[in-house]
Amino acid sequence: MPFPPGWQGPPFDPEPWHPGIWHRLPAVQQPNWASPGIAWVRQALQSLPPLTTAEDVHALTRALASVQAGSAFIVQAGDCAEPFGSAAVDGAVAKNRLLGRMAETISDHIGLPVLTVGRLAGQFGKPRSEPTELVGGRVLPSFHGLIVNGPSPTEAERHPYAPRLIDAYRTAQRVYAELKRLSSGFGPGGHADLPGWWASPPPTLATVDTYGRSDSAGMEWVHNGLWTSHEALVLDYEEPLTRQDPDTGEWLLTSTHLPWIGARTNRPDGAHAMFLSGVANPLACKIGPDVDAEQVLRLCERLDPDRIPGRLTLIARHGAMVIRDRLPDLVDAVRAAGHPVIWMTDPMHGNTIKTPSGLKTRRYEDILDEVHGFFAVMADMSQWPGGVHLEVAADDVTECVGGGGANLAELPDRYRSLCDPRLNDVQALALVREIADLLLAATATLLVVNT
Repeated sequence: MPFPPGWQGPPFDPEPWHPGIWHRLPAVQQPNWASPGIAWVRQALQSLPPLTTAEDVHALTRALASVQAGSAFIVQAGDCAEPFGSAAVDGAVAKNRLLGRMAETISDHIGLPVLTVGRLAGQFGKPRSEPTELVGGRVLPSFHGLIVNGPSPTEAERHPYAPRLIDAYRTAQRVYAELKRLSSGFGPGGHADLPGWWASPPPTLATVDTYGRSDSAGMEWVHNGLWTSHEALVLDYEEPLTRQDPDTGEWLLTSTHLPWIGARTNRPDGAHAMFLSGVANPLACKIGPDVDAEQVLRLCERLDPDRIPGRLTLIARHGAMVIRDRLPDLVDAVRAAGHPVIWMTDPMHGNTIKTPSGLKTRRYEDILDEVHGFFAVMADMSQWPGGVHLEVAADDVTECVGGGGANLAELPDRYRSLCDPRLNDVQALALVREIADLLLAATATLLVVNT
């Protein structure tokens, strides 16, 4: 249900929070489910085991608090839209390899741990700017990710189909099992078995304090595992996987470790902010060029009223042309209000262009320019640049141009993304080396400021 004209939203906290509280609010970007209905799918999800544990959620919050304190950095990366089935498991293995290498590169350069957070085990839904798109000369419903509909250019594939939520859960559970296998010291090769996917309790990933980050082991930095994250977009999937801890009474979103609110759903008085405000997970929120200081402060107050370090991450996605102008006022307002947020940069989504043939792509130079702009703003404001949020393939794709990758003519050669263009390994590692240099300068600058 969209926001009606003139909608100002209800007052904050009109009733005690519960997982279904979002239903009374306008919820944008939600599917209009076709038959069979959503009710039995929601009931089925409610009966399935959680995918994450309270131990892991709290371990990640503690790790994020160290980022907020300027003692660590975050690399969050993965697919724009995650595939289903074995492709998702294979992708998780590849991204564990690439993000690990990215983290170790930065840690070797700056001497600080790097948290690694994958866009995986749930990144199945995509908000879209238009309800329809032109495909092969036909107007079709837009592809909203495999959790909603299919990418094939047919009317039947493009209709929302509620049982896809069960497919999403099954894929996510396979990815979690693979992450557990990888963190237990097993190398790539084979997939984790799931003899009873419908009844198995979730494994705790953070069995050691260094899970999900690079750690100094003697003379070198070694990476161990990925935290999971996705945009908590399709609320009919998220609500049934929100469970109450019987020991503490707190509510946990067990579909992921780190859910985020996207730029198209970040209204402080909207359904997504209301829903996530009540879970104990650490949260992230995308902040685009259309968001002003007042809205940012309302989001902070909604999502982190108790001002807990590690609770809230703000991901700036402004575009290379405007980040230097728009971001300073937001950082200043949040700091003045005393919200201990982590600031990250997403240099991908504000820099998407279309080729003459209609392919979406991104220029490496624009991505790098936005990263430089973000670090410049953070340095000017004496704030720690907490992390980078990227879309990477962990594969030899040709989707973004420059940075040692493809040129425009070569884009169709290996363009495999389900939605938006991703960096390949060469481009991702080139960007990380630039980030490592910027972080080294930021560390030196903040050291001078604080002495």
